[in-house]
Amino acid sequence: MQADGSKRLLKPVEPVELSNAALPAGRCIYAQNETYLELCNSGWERQWKASIGTVFVLLPCLLIFWGFYGFSLHPIVFDRVLLFWGTSENVATSADLWFGWLLLFPVSLGCCVLLWLWFDIMGVRTCFFTYARGRIRFNRVTRKVYLLRPRGCGGNAVFDWDRLRAIVDMDGYDLLARKNGAPGKAAYYSLILYHRPFDAADPHAQGEDAIFVGPTLPMQQDAAPLWEYIRRYMEYGPGHEGIPERIGQEHTTYCGKPSVRQYKLEQRPGVMETAYHMLSQVTCSWPAFPKEWQSDSGIGEPEDKPVQTGAVMTALVYRAQGKLSKADEIEFLQHWGTAEALQEAMSRKA
Repeated sequence: MQADGSKRLLKPVEPVELSNAALPAGRCIYAQNETYLELCNSGWERQWKASIGTVFVLLPCLLIFWGFYGFSLHPIVFDRVLLFWGTSENVATSADLWFGWLLLFPVSLGCCVLLWLWFDIMGVRTCFFTYARGRIRFNRVTRKVYLLRPRGCGGNAVFDWDRLRAIVDMDGYDLLARKNGAPGKAAYYSLILYHRPFDAADPHAQGEDAIFVGPTLPMQQDAAPLWEYIRRYMEYGPGHEGIPERIGQEHTTYCGKPSVRQYKLEQRPGVMETAYHMLSQVTCSWPAFPKEWQSDSGIGEPEDKPVQTGAVMTALVYRAQGKLSKADEIEFLQHWGTAEALQEAMSRKA
């Protein structure tokens, strides 16, 4: 990111010049209330691409590994070549072993390197067998930012709000692709919050970190309004300085692992995107904030109290599933529902 270069790092007390506070078009907020504002991380809506790439990378590699075992290792132990459809009837020959060790062995090593590049260097491991989605919570009471993310991406962390710096004007950074000026080449941007090292003279830069906040942004200029929204929320709270007291459902996202129906509602993908996203999600778990952090300052978690915490999309899902109590449903409809729906809920027996 070259955060120590010439790009300007905005302090939490510095407003963005000529920029109003605004949320991006993508759904990014889990919950907003008087105590905390909780947002997602970038890249989730493109996670299906990692799954489809993994299928086309992993399957050929597994076939080659199977072939190497069948022509190289299996004959040594059982004196037979193991084919894809079963064991050969004839005894393995030296030609079979030469084929396995001289051709399939180096190809198998190449596959190992390919898998290492794909899952580790390119970061695709963060889409499988880990957190289903990142969570960034900005707490106005504690003046801290609480972060849940995979261990391979730095792990869970807590930051002092006043030590963070926003990067909203850096040319050339993106999440999934590098913009190199080629026609049609897509670049994906994100609001980045940079945490400086605790000691500027430390050669290991202990404490240096970065948080990618909100949805993936199509344009770099979209990062400034999002930062201004977060900054004003932390400084003034809901209902002040352009921050709505209650957010609309069009900006909210479900706090949990969404069903196929919910994923389609939020992302409006095609059939292929949904299938491959679910392939990734099924291996993941939903992260929960450690209780010892007290990151909710007593107001509760969105998964437990969606109405009280302002988790609008989560409350909508719970209401459709019949999980809301009558009191919670009435309170929800008073703020986000129609008069007809509120009247129907109030007349309904508990």
